Amino acid sequence: MEPVNLNRPQYNSLLHGAKSRVDVWSRGTGKSYLVGWDIHTVNRKMPGALISVTGQTYGQLLTRTLPSTFKFLENLGYLKDKNYVVGRRPPLSFHSPLEKIMKFDNVISFSNGNAILMLSQDRIGSARGPNVDYEILDEALTIDKERYDQETSPTNRGNETLWGTRSPDPIPFHHGYHYVSSMPYTQTQKWLLSFANYYQEETGVQLFSIWNRLVKLQMELIPAYYAKDSKLYREIWNETIRLRKQILPFVSKTGLLFTLANAFDNIDNVGMSYIVREYEKQNLLTFLIEIMNLMLDTVEDCYYHINEAKHVYFNATNDSFIRDLAENTNFNFQKLATHDSRFDADCNPNAPLELSPDWGSNISLLSVGQEGSFDFVIKQPASTDNFINEFFVKPDQSNDVMINSLVDQFTDYYKHHIDKTIIYFRDRYGDSKNPNVNKSSSYNEQAIARLERNHWTVIQEVHKGMEPPQHDKYLLWGNILRGSDPSFPAVRFNGSKCKYTLISMNNTQVIQKEGKFTKNKASERSKTILPEEATHFSDAVDKLIWTKYGHLLSASHSFVPART
Repeated sequence: MEPVNLNRPQYNSLLHGAKSRVDVWSRGTGKSYLVGWDIHTVNRKMPGALISVTGQTYGQLLTRTLPSTFKFLENLGYLKDKNYVVGRRPPLSFHSPLEKIMKFDNVISFSNGNAILMLSQDRIGSARGPNVDYEILDEALTIDKERYDQETSPTNRGNETLWGTRSPDPIPFHHGYHYVSSMPYTQTQKWLLSFANYYQEETGVQLFSIWNRLVKLQMELIPAYYAKDSKLYREIWNETIRLRKQILPFVSKTGLLFTLANAFDNIDNVGMSYIVREYEKQNLLTFLIEIMNLMLDTVEDCYYHINEAKHVYFNATNDSFIRDLAENTNFNFQKLATHDSRFDADCNPNAPLELSPDWGSNISLLSVGQEGSFDFVIKQPASTDNFINEFFVKPDQSNDVMINSLVDQFTDYYKHHIDKTIIYFRDRYGDSKNPNVNKSSSYNEQAIARLERNHWTVIQEVHKGMEPPQHDKYLLWGNILRGSDPSFPAVRFNGSKCKYTLISMNNTQVIQKEGKFTKNKASERSKTILPEEATHFSDAVDKLIWTKYGHLLSASHSFVPART
């Protein structure tokens, strides 16, 4: 058994004694410890209790939530097949839970009678279960909140005389819940942030406004660190402490604790070197969200009118494959945590993949698409044009050249794809060659050669003429996303795999010049207002959509309703 050392945000979450907690934290803060600690605490305090752990699909739970959780529990001394079993009837030597369980396919049983009920939202009604004593949501931003409230939350009831309000020795967190998540990035996920409203209502503290000011101030620590200016670094650090004191976490009058944390809150463990390394490795957009936990919002007058309820889906894990893999490996969570395209239900292994690159000196990226015959938004058969994945790399992110690293990321993820055909949408900028290098190859030529070397057949597509006007692309997207004309394709986005594509598109502003609509690309140069990579992924999806469907923008399809 290894010693457990808690960092500051973990202490804040665990030691306030709240009945329920909502923790919105970045990478590098120790979120997985919290879920494992919840399970361990319930096991100790409420033997025979039932915990629900809810996810979009069983695949998400088995591949994303539980691997890191049980790694932590193993550090506490939990042994698989001795202290717990997964997905099968427990041995006779195990105690039975207080709630009778008939099927164990989606149950993790502990030797003391405790059990974890894995609940999935991929089918209506499948998340209904027996009465539970505590609820856990990991990556709560992916949950369908309305369905969760209807199906899962009402099961958090019962056993009041044992541990609840009618018990002689009540457990404070009995019938509580714990939602753990990274920062929401789409409007339908923002329900998670509403739990913080009590800061404003009870004390007048504008939590997210102060938090974003704190994050921007922490960003100034990085150049001070580079410059080895200890005086400036100390002054900025002291100012961050002052801001942090303005948003000290506290429990609401109803027993709820909401906390925010980023990598700087765990700096004693990860070190400034980790933060600087991630800053150098990631593009700025990724760094601000994944490491700094900045709250982003959709800009006004957005270039793309994405309706998340119509265009974005999150439930596209191949649960039958994942379940088979889990059973064949005796629920080896380490193997389940390593993903490839076989885990993706929206990827047809027998059909070509579409690649659209965007090449640049600061970041290069690939957007992955595929035409499908099933609409994962409405969960019905239908012809769709799906964006199913994204990859990106910076020049200093690997020892190899940027193009090779990017292509190898893609080919490694899709190494089990059967139809090794790629429809490659050439980037006009990527056709340029280095004038200082004799007989140099263009970005596109290098990428295509690398793909072919990795045994893929590449079919090249390029739009006619020079780069199309932003005005025309704006009109095309308007007609597509409006969805009222069947002559335009039904475009869908995998919200879990195309996270930065959606952030990029939702943070791209439209401006008018001389009666024409154009994309505001100033964010690519800004280092203070918006992430500098904000429009790059949107440029990649533009390229694919315009090349395939630009011809549909005839005179009869050139009108988009006025924005309000």
